[in-house]
Amino acid sequence: MVTIERKPKMNVTKRWMLILGIFVIVQVIFFAVDGTSLEPNINDSGNLFARTGRWILDLKLFTEWITPYSYPFFNMFMSLHVITILIQAVHDASSFFTKK
Repeated sequence: MVTIERKPKMNVTKRWMLILGIFVIVQVIFFAVDGTSLEPNINDSGNLFARTGRWILDLKLFTEWITPYSYPFFNMFMSLHVITILIQAVHDASSFFTKK
C-alpha cells in the first residue's frame, strides 16, 4: 500500500498572527512614508494602464471617504488588504461552524 505524506495544515492561530502581523507592518511602513518625499510617483503617461490606475486612485472613495493617509494609493491598498482579511475571516468562521 502506498502511503501519502500530507503536509500539516498551519494552525489557525498562527495563520491569523501572520496575517495581522503583516497588516500591522505594512501600516507602519505606510504611516512612516506618508507625507514624505519617499512616496512613489505614479507615472501618468499616455498608456491605458496608467490612466486607469489614476482614475481609480482619484475616486472619492480613496480621496474623501477612506482617508487615513494623504496618498490615495496607500488608502486603496489598505482598503484591499482589509477586504481580503474580512474574506478570510468569513471563510474561517464558516469552516469553524460547519466542522463535523
